[in-house]
Amino acid sequence: MSLDSSLNTLLNRLLSQQQRSLKSNLELIQCIDLTLLDEAADKHSLGQVYQQAQRYPVAAICVYSQHLNQFVSLPTIKLATVVNFPQGTDELLSCLAAIDQAVNIGAHEIDYVFPYEEYMSGNKQKALNHCDVIIQDCKKLGLNLKIILETGAFPNMDSVYQLSSELISLGAPFLKTSTGKINTGATFSAAFAILTAIKDAPEYHCGIKLSGGIKSTEQAQQYAHLAELLMEKAIHPSWFRIGASSLLTSLTVP
Repeated sequence: MSLDSSLNTLLNRLLSQQQRSLKSNLELIQCIDLTLLDEAADKHSLGQVYQQAQRYPVAAICVYSQHLNQFVSLPTIKLATVVNFPQGTDELLSCLAAIDQAVNIGAHEIDYVFPYEEYMSGNKQKALNHCDVIIQDCKKLGLNLKIILETGAFPNMDSVYQLSSELISLGAPFLKTSTGKINTGATFSAAFAILTAIKDAPEYHCGIKLSGGIKSTEQAQQYAHLAELLMEKAIHPSWFRIGASSLLTSLTVP
């Protein structure tokens, strides 16, 4: 069965079961990577993120590396930053240096943009080799790595599935949909392609992070239900994340 046909079948199941499978707001909050990726972020906006993270048990905070030091005093929150962001065109040595710098500041997690433009232009092995070095470096440093595919740049589900499978075979701990910096962010079809690749490789332990335009409780519920249907287990931040800047407000403000 093609990915398109499988997705249509699953969507019918999702629509029929969703009301019986709603997650609590707390379960969703615990899977959020609270995100502020604005190089011009000021003390006020960073302070708002700090206060939210103090109040709610989000999975992580994701900010630019120059803002990490604003959050190192939060003892129970994982700190994430971005590397090779947002275009995925940085040289390998530059990426490795950025990771080292982030670790020295206090980062626990790295959201790294896969060199998707190079991959799509035909230099697939070079792009995969770049990513493989990053995977091994983060593993050595004890960092949780989330690889951003930028799925909105790919032409169809099959191409997303193919890349996902290749990255999973390299040992990718997490695959992430989007940077949030191009027109197309997270979509159901991209999430389905990634989750199918993860399910088809049970010998590996790979998670998914959905990001790019997820703002409402309804959207978060739909993605959580899709993930649970495919993976046949309850969402948990160890394998399911949502990267968002405003979703937390939707989940906490009546």
